[in-house]
Amino acid sequence: MTILEKLASMETKLDRIQKDLETNKKDIEDLKKKMNMGAGGIKAIAIFGGIIIAITVFVTKLLGLK
Repeated sequence: MTILEKLASMETKLDRIQKDLETNKKDIEDLKKKMNMGAGGIKAIAIFGGIIIAITVFVTKLLGLK
């Protein structure tokens, strides 16, 4: 194998690596978006649950129920 052939082979491999890195970067960005959506959903459920508990406690105190 000549030096030019080796360089061409290395260039091809570097191009593949660059494409793989771009793909991985996009995948990581998508994962971050999905994780943020999941965290937002958990916060919404926690707030909703807190409101329901607060209303329940208020109503039971108001009505004198135990």
